[in-house]
Amino acid sequence: IFNQTNIPIEYPSDTDIIKSLEYAGSIHKEVRRFLQQHLKPGIKLIDIAKLIEIKTIELSNQDKSINNGIGFPVGIAINECVSHWHPSSSNKTILNKEDVMKIDFGTEANGWIIDSAFTICFNRKYDNLIDAVKEATYYGINNIGVDVNIGEWGKEIQEVMESYEITLDGKTHPIKSISNIGGHNITKGIIHGGLFLPIVDLRKQFKNNRFIEGVYAVETFGSTKDNYAYEESEIKLIKDTNPDSTLYRINPYKKSNLNYNSESAKLFNYIKKRFDTLPFTNRYIESNENVLKNLSDNNYLYSYSPLYVKQGYTA
Repeated sequence: IFNQTNIPIEYPSDTDIIKSLEYAGSIHKEVRRFLQQHLKPGIKLIDIAKLIEIKTIELSNQDKSINNGIGFPVGIAINECVSHWHPSSSNKTILNKEDVMKIDFGTEANGWIIDSAFTICFNRKYDNLIDAVKEATYYGINNIGVDVNIGEWGKEIQEVMESYEITLDGKTHPIKSISNIGGHNITKGIIHGGLFLPIVDLRKQFKNNRFIEGVYAVETFGSTKDNYAYEESEIKLIKDTNPDSTLYRINPYKKSNLNYNSESAKLFNYIKKRFDTLPFTNRYIESNENVLKNLSDNNYLYSYSPLYVKQGYTA
């Protein structure tokens, strides 16, 4: 049974992984459909984030969802920024007609996360970049399966991606697969389940690794110049970038020995209660940044810095 937005009326059983993923996936699809009409030059990036959050909350089951059904905060990556950038509430950056923008957001049901992203641009000169990552992604999806060799699979994705080239400002550039980022598996409540899925030739490192039954995010990243992504702290040596809000998630393997009455312990317990192991951003909580940094520095939280290439456009 479906309602007007094609989302099942009945919330899935906690033991039904497939229906949980389908439920979260149906919400993701409707949020994306809703968002498309708003993605025009001039929109503020913070407004894109808010639109995604508002619609996700509206469509999710508030009695049973974790963090209102938000699987993870939206990543909005512009041009040379590849992923993991999230705006602060005061950010005034707008989307320009010459930008290449990546939107990556997650929805959730019973702790199972749907992780899906897409690229948008308004100038047709970037079409070959978009087509390269699109074909590479579809190739990865169509050829994934139990017992498939992961190293061979990544090599073939690279071959698809790098069969493209693009001409910008009179110069032709080969499209490159970004070598140090890729897809991953997803486990219940954990967005990065511990298995990295390469999109370049890493057959030596993945010689005997094969896909087993599970949930996977097939992610391909293409660039017009660089094939390596750097964290914001590394790239800052080259350009003045601002990470704005930072993405975090709780470390489920870290046992707390925090002083019960300390600000760190109070914040840690609040995060655990509200988000469980789902990613969140400092924009979602009111807290002293030093307390949040202390939890991260002491391995109570994983943090995810924005990733950039040194030059070029990414999709």
